[in-house]
Amino acid sequence: MEKEIAIPITLFLIGFMLRFAIAVQGIHGTDIIAHVNGSRSLLLTGSPYCAASYNYPPLYSVLQLASILIFGWNPLGYKFMPILFDSLLSITIYFAVKMFTHSRRLAIASQILWILNPLAFVASAWYGLFDSIPALFTLASILTLAISKTMFSSTLLALGIVSKVYPALFLLPQALNPKNKKLRDIVMYVTTATIISIVIEVLLSIKCFQRAFEYQLSFHMQRIDKGLSLIPYTPYSAIISLALPTAVLSVTAYALRVRGRYTVENYFAWASICTALAIALNPFIYPHYLIWLLPLAVIYIVYRFKEKGVAVAATYISIFSAIGLTNWKFYRICMIVTALSISLYIVLISLIVVVMSSIIKEQNL
Repeated sequence: MEKEIAIPITLFLIGFMLRFAIAVQGIHGTDIIAHVNGSRSLLLTGSPYCAASYNYPPLYSVLQLASILIFGWNPLGYKFMPILFDSLLSITIYFAVKMFTHSRRLAIASQILWILNPLAFVASAWYGLFDSIPALFTLASILTLAISKTMFSSTLLALGIVSKVYPALFLLPQALNPKNKKLRDIVMYVTTATIISIVIEVLLSIKCFQRAFEYQLSFHMQRIDKGLSLIPYTPYSAIISLALPTAVLSVTAYALRVRGRYTVENYFAWASICTALAIALNPFIYPHYLIWLLPLAVIYIVYRFKEKGVAVAATYISIFSAIGLTNWKFYRICMIVTALSISLYIVLISLIVVVMSSIIKEQNL
């Protein structure tokens, strides 16, 4: 057992140290300033919303403040949690692939893909973006559900939801997993995650609830893009971008359950498709949103296509990274951003087609 875990632990440490070396180089981008202001507000007022324009769910402010109190008000304190969780995500991918393929070699290859993922690397270590945190909670939730730890799975998913709202996409579909055998189990799964999410939200918002509501809900509800999403100039597109994929994944999960085809492979496939759809419909399609998708897609593609899947996954990671890094470099040049957005949609659609075609072939539809 110790020999089996030695390589993934070593790879985790290598990935963390590489990210650490980049993280201490300074502050880049504007998002991290908003994150730090939220953590400062939490320290001074007990809520990230009372003294800052904080447009995120509250949990990350708690995590970031913890690292700031340990390492100080400096780049390491600001970015420690993103680089830690991004590195932990690599080892979680290892365990997922190992669990589902029973191949240590494929698991190690998949972990290396994430450790060397340029998009995740830059997002966490350079910009201090924390999308790997909800991605990790979501993936861990799926894995614990696969081994019948249903309440632990529900709790992890709740932590993902109060880190960034998008993991709510998976709540009902995962509740419909056959591991929850009875209606009572399904209701308990949903109720547990909902209560935990609400309690954390209320505890960290109650001191200035109106500001919390405005910054978290009203701000996103009123966002309308400038023609770069799949539903341009559409009111409430942020809500649609979550509600529509949630409906699709929930209906699909129910159908798979009824037909006795709710398997880990099928769930990862449809979760990848619906996450890609959520990103494409979002009023602002930022490169780091792809971190929501890539762990799920990498695991499914490697699971489905084995050795060939590693090459396919590496190709998608490279293409998404090239588009994302170029977007960050030239984000002020409208013509380039528009071209990159179109390219990104094409790649997202191609990924959906690849996954859908594999589902059809597997089930002989």
